[in-house]
Amino acid sequence: MHSYQYGIPQLVLSDLGSQLVAGANVVTNFLGDPESQAYFEENGVKSIKFQQYPKGCNKLGGLVETCVKMSKRLIYGALRNNVLDFRDFEFFVEQTVHLVNRRPIAFKEGLRDSITDEVPDAITPEILLHGHELLSINIIPDLQGNPDEDLNWTADDHVGKVLDKYQKLRNVRSRLINIYNSEFIAHLVSQATDERSRYKPVTHKRIQIGDIVLLKEPHMKPSNYPMGIVKKVKLNDLDEVTDIAVFKGASRETVRRHVTSVIPLLSPVTNDSEEKADIKEDSSTHQRKKREAAVISEARTRDMLRN
Repeated sequence: MHSYQYGIPQLVLSDLGSQLVAGANVVTNFLGDPESQAYFEENGVKSIKFQQYPKGCNKLGGLVETCVKMSKRLIYGALRNNVLDFRDFEFFVEQTVHLVNRRPIAFKEGLRDSITDEVPDAITPEILLHGHELLSINIIPDLQGNPDEDLNWTADDHVGKVLDKYQKLRNVRSRLINIYNSEFIAHLVSQATDERSRYKPVTHKRIQIGDIVLLKEPHMKPSNYPMGIVKKVKLNDLDEVTDIAVFKGASRETVRRHVTSVIPLLSPVTNDSEEKADIKEDSSTHQRKKREAAVISEARTRDMLRN
């Protein structure tokens, strides 16, 4: 169903859930036979690639989790104890998804201008999915109206029957719009200000192959963190290390971790001259300046020795 709506994806991202990894392996093996590959080449379709987030950074899937949490909150708050027909519930869920996908997640950097005070256009999940914003209209008669309004319709009026059928849907939809409009802006403001220096660039020490690191583990004291050696590193488009493969000394296994979930401990020295230069530079910078009385005393001592 997803492929019919959005086409065949080229890259599928997910976490390291056991069912997701197993499903990715099944699909990869199914599409890896020569007949499927030949069909893809003839029709210009690229093969699907599955990639999992490394363990240790829950912010990688934060956008998806935020959209799911917001959808559940809107559905539970608007639906309450109303029991909708299956078709009405489908319509309600689709409208909720449409509202959530219009939530701004970033601003277009190229449209920012320090001279003007205009707010730049926002990038939404809807734009990322479709390439443009979708226009939506209401085609159900008087569904936008006030649910508390008393409508006088005759029993033979077909429009009245439609309104009576969709009365619960009108109530649910009205609460959905109210919850979205009342909590949407406040949630964005609190999210932008709940953490100090959230959007400030941070520079980290680059991890290299051969470094000794400590692996952060939940519910474990830092003194008990397992130790490992970095075997592989993965760089992103900005030439930053994001994903590493660590060989654990205790369990003799290789695990994938995000770079933020490890603590650099030791780094192999590759050049002795660079190390000596750094030590010399550090010692010179931390050397205390001699007192004036000591300088005068050394000068008088040299004169006495010469005479």
